[in-house]
This record gives sequence, C-alpha cells and structure tokens, in this order.
Amino acid sequence: MKTILALTDFSDNSSNAANSAVLLAGKLHANVLLYHNYETIAVASTFSGGPYVEEEFFLATTETKKKLDHQLNTLQYIADGIDKTERKPTLKGLSGDGNLKDNLKQIIDENQIMFITMGAPSGTSIEHLFFGSETNKIIQHTQRPVLVVPANTSVNNIKKVVFATTFDEADIAPLHFLIGLGKIFNFSIEVVHVNQPVKDKKQQIEKEGAFQKHIAKFGYDNISFKDLGGREVADRLHRYCAEENPDILAVVHHQHSFFRRYFEHSTTKEALSDLKLPLFIFPTII
Repeated sequence: MKTILALTDFSDNSSNAANSAVLLAGKLHANVLLYHNYETIAVASTFSGGPYVEEEFFLATTETKKKLDHQLNTLQYIADGIDKTERKPTLKGLSGDGNLKDNLKQIIDENQIMFITMGAPSGTSIEHLFFGSETNKIIQHTQRPVLVVPANTSVNNIKKVVFATTFDEADIAPLHFLIGLGKIFNFSIEVVHVNQPVKDKKQQIEKEGAFQKHIAKFGYDNISFKDLGGREVADRLHRYCAEENPDILAVVHHQHSFFRRYFEHSTTKEALSDLKLPLFIFPTII
C-alpha cells in the first residue's frame, strides 16, 4: 500500500507537517508511517557505570515510545475526521536508533513510500533547504520527494503549485509526479523559468521547446509555462511567489547548487523570511 513517510522530532513544526501528511493521505488513498530517528550509544555493563548507562538507554527508548504513541493518537483523531468521500489512512509509528541515512533506506526499501514530509525547524522552508543540515542529509540520501512544511502553514487545500525549472531532462520525472498529484487534487501547475544570460540563445529556445513538447505528452491541461525576466534568480522567484501566492514551490535537487549561489548571496535573503511557503524537493531519480 502506498505510504507517506512523516518524519517527526516531536516538535510543533514536525507535528504540523505530520498532520498535513494525514490529510493528504486521505485524498491519495495512502497510509502514513510516522517515524522518529534517534542516536544512542550502547555501552556494555562491564563498563564502569555501565548499568546506569543502560538504564539511561532504556529510559530514552521508553520516552520515545510514549511520545510516538501520543502523536499517533493525535493523528488518529485527525484521520477519524476525514470526509467519508475520502479514504481514512492507516497510521503506524516507528522509531529507529542509529544512522538516519541507513534507516531511511531500509524504510523505503520495505515500504511503498510515495514521498516524505517534515517540518522546517526555523525560518522558511527555502532557508531550510539551503542552510539546514537535516534537510540536506535527507535529500541527498533518498530517492523520494521531500515536502518541507513551515510552521503554521497548511497544505490541505492545494490550488496552485509553482515548479521552478532549468528545462533539464532531470526535471521531467518530477514534473510527471506533480502532474499525477494534480490530477487527484485538481491544482494548477505553473512551470517557471528565470531567464539568465546564455551564450547560445537559439539552443536555449530549442531546449525549452523540446521540454514543453515532452510534458504535453502527459495530457494535463491545467499546466502553464512562464519565463520570468530578472538577473537575480532568488529575487525574481521570490517576487513571483509573493505576487502569485502559490500553495507550494517545487524544485529539483540537481538545481540545489545552482539556486544556492543566488539565495546565499542574494540581497533578498532577508526578504525571504516573509515567504513562508511549503517546499517540495525532488530527487533527480524518483
């Protein structure tokens, strides 16, 4: 059964993202796996003070289970309130000790994970993408899309998604994935490209045309393409999202270094703190 993996650290932000995962799962006819990762060091009892360390380990795992059960009860309450026209998701809780990369791989291998949700611990989801080590660790070691939900933000009523593109071939599969969601949620997709100076303008136009022709094969009418003028990518993308007010901004991970150069040095970094927008980050391979 297809499943949404909701990562939690039991903070209000991650709880908000998990709440959204349950509501999305209802529309997608999917289940939800709530997962908490922690790292402990197992110490043998022969070590001086070993029994105390073992007791501390036991208390830590017991506390984790208590928090996980409490959050699952909250999510179950949300699931029970889902409209009867949708499917009430089955909820499951899981915690893992050790390396997050290895644990995520095992979870994805053993479950039909559609995508991952997580909360942005501070600032905006955009800042979290470029400057948050947790998000980067997850993105770099998973072949599933990651939906980062800022605090006090909901993705329960998606009407418009902006997809930032460089017209690379790696953008096609993520856009196909989005179109699949769009057919379920009936949201519009605006494929946005910020024009940058290029050596071969003709080649760029041909690349854009070939990209649009390929996307047309997916048969989704509620999609549009827009070229944005502006030398500063971050500034132009920020202004466009502020003007158009999309519900989600989607980017592909291969663009990470490209966008980071502009966001990191942009004069708009401070202005971006006002743009609390959920961010859907796609791997180059889904």
